[in-house]
Amino acid sequence: MKNVLIISYYWPPASGPGVQRFLKMSKYLSEFGWNPHILTVKNGTYPSYDETLLNDVPENIKVHRTKTFEPYKLLGFLSGKKSKNFSVGLIDYQPDKSLVKKLSLYIRANYFIPDARMGWKPYAYKAARQIIKENKIDCIITTGPPHSTHLTGLKLKKKLNIPWIADLRDPWVNIYYNSIFPRTEKTREKDYDLESKVLKSADLTTVVSEGLQEEFYGRAKKIMTIFNGFDDIDMPEKTFNEPVEKFSVSYIGNFKPNQNVIMVWEALSELKEEEPGFSENLKILLTGNIDGTVLQAINKNNLQDNMEKREFVPHTEATKMMTKSSVLLFIIPKTRNNSLIITGKIFVYIASSTPILSVGPPDGDAAKILSNSGRDQMSDYENKLSFKAQLKKYYNHWKKNNGIAYKHPSVDLSQYTRKQQTRKLNIELNQLTDE
Repeated sequence: MKNVLIISYYWPPASGPGVQRFLKMSKYLSEFGWNPHILTVKNGTYPSYDETLLNDVPENIKVHRTKTFEPYKLLGFLSGKKSKNFSVGLIDYQPDKSLVKKLSLYIRANYFIPDARMGWKPYAYKAARQIIKENKIDCIITTGPPHSTHLTGLKLKKKLNIPWIADLRDPWVNIYYNSIFPRTEKTREKDYDLESKVLKSADLTTVVSEGLQEEFYGRAKKIMTIFNGFDDIDMPEKTFNEPVEKFSVSYIGNFKPNQNVIMVWEALSELKEEEPGFSENLKILLTGNIDGTVLQAINKNNLQDNMEKREFVPHTEATKMMTKSSVLLFIIPKTRNNSLIITGKIFVYIASSTPILSVGPPDGDAAKILSNSGRDQMSDYENKLSFKAQLKKYYNHWKKNNGIAYKHPSVDLSQYTRKQQTRKLNIELNQLTDE
């Protein structure tokens, strides 16, 4: 078997799409004749934890953990934060903070380039060289965010000339929160230069959407799209004829401030007045890290009595909740270049067979995937009529069928499975190492 070293900051017990991507790919790479080695951190700072994911790490995979320098821990100390969980995507970010917090944000924006996980680089590089030497590694893969992980790959490529794949799950310079940070022009130029060096030096750049592929096209040596996908074994048995007491509109995952589309809450509030029984039957289920502005908007639209908020749940429980919900709420962040965004959640949502109320660019990459999977058209951020019409359709079905929610009929989703996406990566790995 050939050996591949995957360098990823996020690994169990961390949770989220960044973890799931190579946790699943590692499993299937083993089936395709690769022996994966994982290089990650000890005691990293994560937005959420899922200890159960440790059980999903195959026994044949060797996980190497190193120390790291974590500025986030210092930031948490300065802000009085004692939790081991650190926010993602600026959830609960407030611009009018104290002088100390403003200063910490400025330092984070301009002194930790490309990101505040750059303190891992010296530890990761040293450990990677040792792993490569001891295990005859044939190829390395770096995956980000944090995109500082790719700087380790860049240095390994320069020093050892080893085949290297840079996997970018999100934009780098153009990631949305950089527009919020107080970044100087010098910082932006330096970050763009680092991004360009990685794209030009990596033998292959992989991304999660065709739109992101277009953004990097022309600067990358070679680039291709590999979706996140879903894993069949994670999906519970579907309950197509099981009545439920409430009509549930569920959002599962990180709910960021730029996903807080007021039209959604206005539509739900208006339907409480317009549709008989809707007020009594509606349950808005929010599960995960929820930005405070979302809760404020819910209260402002008199939906607080319909809301049930839950903390983060393990992945296996999350997929069960998706399957049992009446409809799922899916919102593409309202930000620049958002037509490129495909979240990892979309594929699991589709696999659940539960109807999806989606909001975002109707001509974006996510909208195309929904359409190709036989799901409803995505509603634009201001198209309240479209959103309400879809919601009423599924509510009336639920009411007419005595609490049995609509489920989409089975269609061929094999192109979006984790195994099929890993098969594409395997082809590229073999080509790189055979050369």
